[in-house]
Amino acid sequence: MTNFFKRYLPLFLSLIILLNFHPVNAANFNEDLREIRAEINRDNLQDAIKKIKKIKISNENEQEKIDLLFGDIYLKINQIDKAEEFYQKTFFTSNEEIEARTFIGLAEVRLAQGKLNDAINYAEKSIKINPNKVRSKIILAITKTRLGESEEGFKILNELYLNRKDAEVALAISGYFSSFDETKKAIDILEEFIKRDPNNIKVLNQLASLHLFDGNKDKAIEYKLIVYKYYDFNRNRKKQKQAKAWILSVDPKYFDKPVRVRKNEKKEQEQYEEEEINNYEENNNIPQFEDFAFAPNSGGSGFIIGDGKYVITNIHVIENAEKIAVRNGIGQVSNARVLRISKYYDLALLEVEKPFEKKFSFNSGKFVNPRPGEDVIILGYPAAGVTEDYPTITEGIISKVFVGDGDGIFLTSATVNPGNSGGPVINLNGDLLGVIYAGTNVFEVAKATGVIETGMGFGVSSSKIEEIFNYKNTIPVKKTSFNKSSLYEKMLPTVVNVSTYKSNLD
Repeated sequence: MTNFFKRYLPLFLSLIILLNFHPVNAANFNEDLREIRAEINRDNLQDAIKKIKKIKISNENEQEKIDLLFGDIYLKINQIDKAEEFYQKTFFTSNEEIEARTFIGLAEVRLAQGKLNDAINYAEKSIKINPNKVRSKIILAITKTRLGESEEGFKILNELYLNRKDAEVALAISGYFSSFDETKKAIDILEEFIKRDPNNIKVLNQLASLHLFDGNKDKAIEYKLIVYKYYDFNRNRKKQKQAKAWILSVDPKYFDKPVRVRKNEKKEQEQYEEEEINNYEENNNIPQFEDFAFAPNSGGSGFIIGDGKYVITNIHVIENAEKIAVRNGIGQVSNARVLRISKYYDLALLEVEKPFEKKFSFNSGKFVNPRPGEDVIILGYPAAGVTEDYPTITEGIISKVFVGDGDGIFLTSATVNPGNSGGPVINLNGDLLGVIYAGTNVFEVAKATGVIETGMGFGVSSSKIEEIFNYKNTIPVKKTSFNKSSLYEKMLPTVVNVSTYKSNLD
């Protein structure tokens, strides 16, 4: 008996330790993870990082879960390459749950990069491992919609919505309707949800934007005020300040007196403690939107030319702006100023404060004139500020090219929605055919062309851009043919969301 205990005592002790202590630690670890994910979802990244630093990692699976969290954080701050680096660390995991989450992260990375087929591939891999991963299905739906498979995208989202009406799903299907200019449907989806969860900040923010886009300023302010009070209660001064600026951009006289911050409170949240994160803005050569002390007032589309130094858009997109910011499809942002305009053609040439990379300019493609019957694609940001921060694709043909007094103007069958204004019209070779405009001078154009159409888009040809702004694209390019996915990927850094801002901060 004595020999028996001597022989097996270490094993018994190990089992006792394992049974009594490891489950407790695992439970604590998982609870910490849930809290951290909640902080990330609320955009409280500083708090998330603080909690990560306090965690004691005891095994490889726990380290992989922490790596996934850092991937999520980097994705939040548009450090796409860094996010991918952390997701790749968990690529060869033996844990199916971690594998499914890794594929979701990589799908989001590829979506942000405009690599839509890869995004679909990773999303489908995640779904195959775990069919209940809602985020994977949402990414799949968004990607298919951007590739022009809108019916399939809606089918996925609608099925999710009928079976699971949580915030993520409600926001996704609302965003789908917004992208097709069905603002009322988008609002109805979120209004129904907010009855069940009246304090969901993401939904409240989206409802405020949707109501403003729909022209209901009072309702927009009502929802944004709830957001403002939430951030005030949680002492998130940066977010509170942004919410106040947004309200004042809608109604400069809304607050009877300035909202004062208590003396003993910090005006800004603490800097990120994590060494790899705390200087991401400094390492990024183009500032983030948070650098602007302005609330977005209106928006449209544009595209980069001239070695990354200039942007083409419409006058009506930027008129009466106090400040202009442009953001491309990979999250890079710069201030901009108006350099030249053409009132008749509703064109504006902007100069950016922080030049984009040369390779993102239309210098990498040709300026050619449109031809009747030619297949075209319009890229832009319909319902900018409401939908996601990536351009959409709309297909059509060149319906007519005008001559005489209407020289330089053309019609396309592609559907043009608010926010598309200023976006490029391109062919399947990636050549620039012209720029979409919508509206401010449509009646002047009708006088010149004798035609006024609804449900069709007017455009100004590339030759007019070159003529008006004395711009010549002289860089030779090889003749290339793209499919829709590769063309979208190529154009993602070139097509920009143009936002105008009003300064109303104390």
